[in-house]
Amino acid sequence: MQPSMPSADSPTPTASKIERAAGTTFLPIARVKRIIKEDKDVSLINAEATFCVAYATELFMEYLANEGFAKAKKEKRKTVYYKDLVASVVSEVDQFEFLEDVIPQTMPLKSALERRREALDDAEYQGESNQLTKKSTGEGAADTESNGMAEDTQMADDDSGLQNIDQSETAPAQESSDMMVES
Repeated sequence: MQPSMPSADSPTPTASKIERAAGTTFLPIARVKRIIKEDKDVSLINAEATFCVAYATELFMEYLANEGFAKAKKEKRKTVYYKDLVASVVSEVDQFEFLEDVIPQTMPLKSALERRREALDDAEYQGESNQLTKKSTGEGAADTESNGMAEDTQMADDDSGLQNIDQSETAPAQESSDMMVES
């Protein structure tokens, strides 16, 4: 026997307002405090300030979820999708404008892979140009001689935050008949 599904008119536990004791939050205060302490500018934070940040975060998340739910309801759906939160709420509601840089817009897989490939190509190009610049100016020569390795791994950051690492030059040269690493 399957449990009966609640009707659309009956309140569900998630839909009704959950009562809580005064001075408590749903977010663990210790974790909120740990996240706050990750900021280098904050050296100390008292318990009341931590509670206020936790409660404000709860209110923010509740408002964001309600806006996403309203968008789904407007489109006559019961399920809230990522696109409801991102595409509509972040881009249409002025209060969430600051999240446009943080929450990415959805894109097709093909576009994402193409963008990633371009970023990797740009990173390789930047790594090659940096390597040529170092060789022509003589920079980095002392570094490569002091640690006994051929050129260090080249890493280049681009706008999308991807990194390209040339692993072939990181391992020390092994003398074998089938593998020769040039330095």
